[in-house]
Amino acid sequence: MYKQILLFTIMIWLSGCGSQKDNTEPPAPLVKLIPTLTLKQLWRADAGSNKPHLKLAPAFHHGQLFTASSDGIVHSYDVNDGKQIWKQETKVPLSGGPGVGDGLVVVGSQKGDVIALSETDGIEQWRVTVTSEVLAKPRISEDVIVVRTVDGKLFGLDSQTGKRLWVYERIRIPLLSLRGISSPIVKNDMIIAGFDNGKIALLELHTGKVLWEVSIAVPHGRTQLERMIDIDADPILVDDIIYVTSYQGHTVAIDLIQGKLLWERKLSSYAGLGVDFDYLYLSDTKSHIWALNRDSGTDWWKQDKLQARNVTAPVNIGDYVVVGDMEGYLHWMRRDNGQFVARYRMGDTSITLPPLVIDDILVAYNSRGEIIALRPE
Repeated sequence: MYKQILLFTIMIWLSGCGSQKDNTEPPAPLVKLIPTLTLKQLWRADAGSNKPHLKLAPAFHHGQLFTASSDGIVHSYDVNDGKQIWKQETKVPLSGGPGVGDGLVVVGSQKGDVIALSETDGIEQWRVTVTSEVLAKPRISEDVIVVRTVDGKLFGLDSQTGKRLWVYERIRIPLLSLRGISSPIVKNDMIIAGFDNGKIALLELHTGKVLWEVSIAVPHGRTQLERMIDIDADPILVDDIIYVTSYQGHTVAIDLIQGKLLWERKLSSYAGLGVDFDYLYLSDTKSHIWALNRDSGTDWWKQDKLQARNVTAPVNIGDYVVVGDMEGYLHWMRRDNGQFVARYRMGDTSITLPPLVIDDILVAYNSRGEIIALRPE
């Protein structure tokens, strides 16, 4: 509680109040663009209200797109035409999810509820309570649901009953951190999770046992603000290499099996990472977009024309990289050089979550809960 109060107080101080001058950097004006790529809107839908600070990112599974809104509603849509398949009201303010697997759609609430719905029709299967707010997307694999809570804990729950199997708890939680936490990722019987103290850990799925732990950032400075090193962006796993970034820290590549550091760059991010078969993409704290060589971490290109636009993590779709921004724009860039090829305004509401790529379709979701599906042509 003290941590939350302190963070709230500092955010008020930073934003200014009353007659104080607003020192927030204005977003960079959009550069003049002659589009060289045509974007076709396939469908549009409304998933209900959302809040910009929540990571209620849509999930895709078996031809269905699942969304969760902050007012407690979970939807399922046909990804081909955007038509609603089912709708379920959970009657609690949702803050994490949806996660999909084992025939379930799992969401978490601000009050610590974990709710499992049927993937087929949305009917509630079970509901349990964990220790605090669920801000991350639950992950489901091999009959285990992994839930991350805001108080630094990881829970392993039985996917059929919700019964608690194990709990992993960080010994020391920083006094101050960013609003938001990274979602764990699961591969086979292993969990990869990043924490607010700048550490990333590999755990066994069925027991919660720690296999290794690596620090990717070390706090520096005299104030709590200067010492914040949260891992807020979700780690990415490709070919047994983990890519992870932290706020006021580093971006690194780590060997999955040994926990060995392969390379590191002093690049800070809370928005997140994207990846394809050649490059690792990153949106840094200035909203500059970077493309790095996946094998070495060396620069390939940098796009700095979106400064202070609060862009999302980059996503790759075909020959392009896409980010959303605070004014509702989707910016399309060439993956090989970062040059702009198209711009699409979804609306006047911010896009805070990275778009979802499903084959050759890009699905974007804004903070008003509107969804749009686009195809580059």
